[in-house]
Amino acid sequence: MGLEKLLYLRGVGADFTDCFGQYIRIPEADRQGILTCMLQEKNTQACEAKDEPLTSLPSGDELDAQVYQLDAQHWTQVLPAFHWCYVDEPWVCLYLPQSYRGDLLLTFTCEQGERVILEVPFSALKPIGDYRIQAQELAQFGNSPFANECQFLQYRLDLLGHEFHCRDAGDAAEQDSKAEPRRSWENVSAALNTSNNKDNLSDLSCLGLGYHTLSVSLLGLADAQQGFASASTSAASNSSASISAASKATEFHGTFMVAPRTAYQGVMSAVAQGKRHKPWGVSLQLYSLRSESQWGMGDFGDLEQLIGLVAEYGADFIQLNPLHALDIAAPEHPSPYSPCDRRRLNPLYIHLPSVPEFEPLKTEFAAKEWQETIALLNAENWLDYPKVSELKYRAFARLYTVFCEHHLQPNTPRAQRFEDFVAEQGAPLREFAQAESLRSPRAIAQDEGFYLYLQFVAEDQLQLCQLKAKEAGMGIGLIRDLAVGAALQGVEVQANSQQFCLNASIGAPPDPFAPQGQNWGLTPLDPVKLKQHQYRHFIELTRANMTHCGALRIDHVMGLLRLWWWPLDKRLGHGAYVYYPVETLLAILCLESQRARCVVIGEDLGLVPPDIIHRLYQAGVYSNELFYFCKDHQGFKPPSHYKFQSLMMLANHDVPTLVAWWTGSDLHLRRQLELLNTDEQLGEALAGREQEKHQLAQCLISQGLLPETDIQQIDIEDLLTAWMPFGASGNSALYSVQWCDLLGDRHAVNIPGTWLEYPNWQRRLPISLSEAAARPALAERLQRIAAARHLPETAAHTDTL
Repeated sequence: MGLEKLLYLRGVGADFTDCFGQYIRIPEADRQGILTCMLQEKNTQACEAKDEPLTSLPSGDELDAQVYQLDAQHWTQVLPAFHWCYVDEPWVCLYLPQSYRGDLLLTFTCEQGERVILEVPFSALKPIGDYRIQAQELAQFGNSPFANECQFLQYRLDLLGHEFHCRDAGDAAEQDSKAEPRRSWENVSAALNTSNNKDNLSDLSCLGLGYHTLSVSLLGLADAQQGFASASTSAASNSSASISAASKATEFHGTFMVAPRTAYQGVMSAVAQGKRHKPWGVSLQLYSLRSESQWGMGDFGDLEQLIGLVAEYGADFIQLNPLHALDIAAPEHPSPYSPCDRRRLNPLYIHLPSVPEFEPLKTEFAAKEWQETIALLNAENWLDYPKVSELKYRAFARLYTVFCEHHLQPNTPRAQRFEDFVAEQGAPLREFAQAESLRSPRAIAQDEGFYLYLQFVAEDQLQLCQLKAKEAGMGIGLIRDLAVGAALQGVEVQANSQQFCLNASIGAPPDPFAPQGQNWGLTPLDPVKLKQHQYRHFIELTRANMTHCGALRIDHVMGLLRLWWWPLDKRLGHGAYVYYPVETLLAILCLESQRARCVVIGEDLGLVPPDIIHRLYQAGVYSNELFYFCKDHQGFKPPSHYKFQSLMMLANHDVPTLVAWWTGSDLHLRRQLELLNTDEQLGEALAGREQEKHQLAQCLISQGLLPETDIQQIDIEDLLTAWMPFGASGNSALYSVQWCDLLGDRHAVNIPGTWLEYPNWQRRLPISLSEAAARPALAERLQRIAAARHLPETAAHTDTL
């Protein structure tokens, strides 16, 4: 029972329902293997390589101590280290010995430094739970401020509907000489009743949305003096001085988060009410863009050019691949979903000619040596990341030299902005820069300041792109993408190793489509350690990715509830689900969303547990649907049946482009790569695809988007021009089409299940942005999509879950 209790407390799941609705019991050996990953201090992968034995799972007193720490200890600490409530239902959680009957003094210190002090009578506390700790456990494992107390109660203190003694913060002696009026809590925190979708968050009072500090002092010290280990003061009198002396001996502190119930909605509120057209946009891999001014890959300058192009047709957003920093020591591994640090930007997206320090170097960069290299890289159809990285970092070094000479040394306003940026980002940014300096190849190695400078420039350019998007009339602007995890050796994990499990990686369980399961090689956050660190890393991560954008897409949003962990040491089994404090993480997400004015989209494709579907919907998080998978028993769903609270994408980076899907070239490629093992499997897949093509053609014909004709006679260009507005006419609140599909490209961005077999994340688009802008077919497709999204609305929208 003790080990099973520890598995539960650490969040290791016992079972799940697979994609076919079948109940799957996770073997105990696999569950215990994941528990070993959590508890093992050694590097289990290194132990496996050396055939070293692993430390056994805890038993006896050691097991009891761990269970006590996770299950019982917080009952003895009066106040949770991290407590949160909804803005419209403020309350405080307290744990007290059953014998305690005294009053309490609560001090709320707001983020802005203001304080609210309340004297709370014991009668205002409502018991909601109890826990008995064995005296032997308390003596052996306990770290309790209470002696000889074994029975504890959990109380709920509602901050609305009660009248408390309210003190102004200040010197206690000065307060003694003043009359202290009694007033209700509602008057103290009227801002707590503000709307969840309030646009101007800066108007909230100190106890509005945010992360505050709560201190609790027990004023009944004299009454419960026998129960306190630290009791040394005399009975509390009615004077402020006595209260102050007593409370200092028994003061407890914690973070008090006030969160909204929903994520930020912005323009989506008007869309839901039928008062605005449903937003649409394009999705793309930024590196894949071509232009005349780039240095071997798509960059922020190209993004700015694309914003101007599609905004003319009424596009509301551009959805981007993750822009996270990748491993500087391994540019040959370019997946944006396997980042080194999700809080930092990839400097390769910097548009060199737009950097102020570029101007003094124009003559130097115009030299034959530079221009020949740039021309060769720009001519390639597949990105050569090592060569692009070497070229751009050489140029970055020259820019940094100019920055130091022209700005840092004379301390110009630009230098001051740089210093302010570094100070605002704090230690995490410096840790990143130090790690980059240590890990960078010798050819591009620089000091810490160089890597700080690159982040400064990259953030500046991304911010400018979002500003340009809003100035161009886009309702949302940029949609960023947050990867589900980070690489083990990256600075994000290594600098925050106390909050991650270093002996496991994230993936998916075995299923008929991937019989061996999927291992994505990303390091998971440990739910217990994350809570012990007051969710600091999750807050930082969310906040960093909600800057300079109007919306954030969260990859594998099911990770808020659970993630499948694989042990790095194969001796530890085949993995298990690990569960996370979903309500707390979702509350943090909503708070950061409101503060950043950032809409949230959750990528919920694949095996989605029912537990999270309703939570995400209630929190105003938009689902992410994919046309290929949006089916019912009759085939492709009619657009009118699309889920409203969703982003509908015709395709994404993990599925075939529209041209490849229609022609079946993706299936032939899968056979070539041996992802389809036999010609028979290929034949079956092609036959199934032919049925789907007939279904799609009938849908388009029935809507009047294609003429009645034989499927073999349909021109691919006409098909694309009909397909895109067909999806756009649907019920989904958000709709996007891939830029590569608008151009009719057939090449895959990424083929899941491959690594070296296919050049994933390296394909460049066949034509430049200026060439694309001159294509009549592109203009027609964008116009027809815009027209479909502007169809008149008759009523407000709701979804049936």
